[in-house]
Amino acid sequence: GPPIALAIGAKFVPMRKPKKLPGKVISEEYTLEYGTDKIEMHVGAVEPGERAIIIDDLIATGGTLSAAIRLLERVGVKIVE
Repeated sequence: GPPIALAIGAKFVPMRKPKKLPGKVISEEYTLEYGTDKIEMHVGAVEPGERAIIIDDLIATGGTLSAAIRLLERVGVKIVE
């Protein structure tokens, strides 16, 4: 994530499992094979109208990726890739 953001001149916004980010966060729940989990992002990390590329190092069921998309769309971000 960070090296790609640096290479294309974009900011890097981490999305993590609950309780991994300091400060105020917003979250999105998603379904796993065995229950549910959440993904979190800092409040104000992105602004409405900004564009985003999501980079996920592991896509098994797509649950985390779908939650990341929903979370960004909730705050008004346009998903590019």
